[in-house]
Amino acid sequence: MKNALVAIFIGVLLAYAFGNLFSEWWGIHLMMGDNMLSPLENLFAFSIVGVVFVMVGLIVALSVFGTIALAIFACIAALVFAGISAIWPVALVCAGFWIYRKGQHSQMSS
Repeated sequence: MKNALVAIFIGVLLAYAFGNLFSEWWGIHLMMGDNMLSPLENLFAFSIVGVVFVMVGLIVALSVFGTIALAIFACIAALVFAGISAIWPVALVCAGFWIYRKGQHSQMSS
């Protein structure tokens, strides 16, 4: 737990430092009304935008993955159903033949 808190603190510190550095180098500032936001407010704003982008990406990835998984499951189920429907008469004849042969072997043994 201690390591996680230290990692979060270092991450926030680095983001704040790089936010100041980028705003100094490239002059990237967020304006709200006529006021320029502070570097910490810029960090929060860009973090919120980043979280929104990650959530949208996750939703798209999961929906694409879910669609592909559903399509694969439906194809496999259809193939299994088609296979069982095509083979059941042959399986029934083989089962009847096996039962008939089993009955003959038990009569020969007696």
